Amino acid sequence: MMAPVPPDRPPLEGCRVLDLGIITAGAATSALLADLGAEVIKVESPTYRDPFRVWTEPGAPAGRMPPFFRATNRNKAGISIDLKHPDGRAALLRLARRSDVVVENFRRGVLARFDLGYDVLRGANPDIVLASISSQGETGPDAGYVSYGSTLEAVSGLAWAGGYADGGPVVSGRDLNYPDQVVAIFAAGMIATAWRASRSGAGGTHLDLSQRELTSFLLGEAFVAAEEPARRGNAQPPHRLQDCFRDAAGRWVAVTVDDRDLPALDRLLGLPAGAGDAARRTALAGWIAGRDAAAAVAGLAALSIAAAPVLGGRDLAEHEGRLWAMAMTHAADGAWLKGFPFQLEEAPLSVRRDAPGVGADTARVLMEIAGYSAAEVAALAAGGVIEVAAGAGAA
Repeated sequence: MMAPVPPDRPPLEGCRVLDLGIITAGAATSALLADLGAEVIKVESPTYRDPFRVWTEPGAPAGRMPPFFRATNRNKAGISIDLKHPDGRAALLRLARRSDVVVENFRRGVLARFDLGYDVLRGANPDIVLASISSQGETGPDAGYVSYGSTLEAVSGLAWAGGYADGGPVVSGRDLNYPDQVVAIFAAGMIATAWRASRSGAGGTHLDLSQRELTSFLLGEAFVAAEEPARRGNAQPPHRLQDCFRDAAGRWVAVTVDDRDLPALDRLLGLPAGAGDAARRTALAGWIAGRDAAAAVAGLAALSIAAAPVLGGRDLAEHEGRLWAMAMTHAADGAWLKGFPFQLEEAPLSVRRDAPGVGADTARVLMEIAGYSAAEVAALAAGGVIEVAAGAGAA
């Protein structure tokens, strides 16, 4: 049986993960495992690297690793192996024999074309946990379809539920990609559970994690209701009034008004008894437009009416320690990074190392874990099977 983890040690200490993931769904899953103490080895290829490495924003500082890549690959080692080459495949299998988990979010069929499917990995290591994170799952008529966050939100039902009554469906966009974000949290929990079961004698398993299924599941309450959800923008019955309004400087204020709030709101706005909702909305919009957001929120809050400023990223950064404590964090150079979805008191999650450069740990990992000699590593590098970062060659 697996010995209990001391409370002051990271819960996934002792777990080694081969991370074949890219973009968000796979790489963010492994980043969370690394945050929880797992040894995560990011596997890229000399001919194909994680697209997040070049996913920069306009005006980003030259030479700095893109924030998307840094956030989804912190706390990882980085190696570069050509899995299409027989010697590269052999190297990956040697690593798998000494690892606990493999995470991948390739298009369905790619891992099999590398001859690295679950049966092959299990042959190398009967206790291996393979986590396959995909758009539509491992099986079914849509399994092979190419998908993006927008198309996943469309087929899952999420896009239908977003937007205004007189407009079309709305997707969250590439910088959020809701299905990718939520699957990383759920997948990390499933992987941790499967790893602990494997360590306790249950053996390995293949986890089939569908982003579409998960997104639909999270919408389940809405879609099993008596009526299909209708797009209403910010309005949401049974609230009497719910929307966002601009203040004097053009900043947004979110307000939710219930029936019990109407007498106090009407007095504040100077409305006569029996005023209609349309008149109330117009008056509230004008009242907020005549003052700044902070004063508007304070005035409404004094009447126990729910109101809050609509904050952007820069605003949130200024509220560290007040509105949030762990949602964001800092890299060693002071740059902002996405933080953590939860925190552990005894063994706090932290960024222990920055995201790796291409091939930064190839030589060390192949020698220390896979058992290659320095000469063998040098030969693989000379043949283009692996990529070794400058200054990180075999000693």
